[in-house]
Amino acid sequence: MSRKIQRSWPGQEAMTLLEVLLALVIFTIISNMALAIFSTTTIWIKHSRYESTATYYAASLLEELREKPEKIKSVSMAEPEILGLGEGYTPAIPPGISARIDMEKVDALDRLYRIRVTLSWYEGEQKQKLCLLTMMRKGESGL
Repeated sequence: MSRKIQRSWPGQEAMTLLEVLLALVIFTIISNMALAIFSTTTIWIKHSRYESTATYYAASLLEELREKPEKIKSVSMAEPEILGLGEGYTPAIPPGISARIDMEKVDALDRLYRIRVTLSWYEGEQKQKLCLLTMMRKGESGL
């Protein structure tokens, strides 16, 4: 005994080639829009990761200078390793980020220094740069 399967549209046997192609075109358009959103988000996440890591690293260098004021001296564009800074930084700084420290004496009587930490890295072909500035007084660190 065989039963006939009732169709939802009477008189239609199957989908035509045109309907299949139209469904594929609509699906492709929707998929491309979704992928464009995800690829833009990935770029933003990567940029944020580099920027937050660079900010954290620069802040740790400045904090280390506050703890060790004897390392403050007038230098221009020195790397942190040359000054003996950044050794206790964890996690390790990503290999693409380079850091430079500028220290400039502002006032001879107050032992006041203007300190700038500049970090740079490349995201694709574009160079990114981040600077943190502060003023510090050189002297004993007895808080």
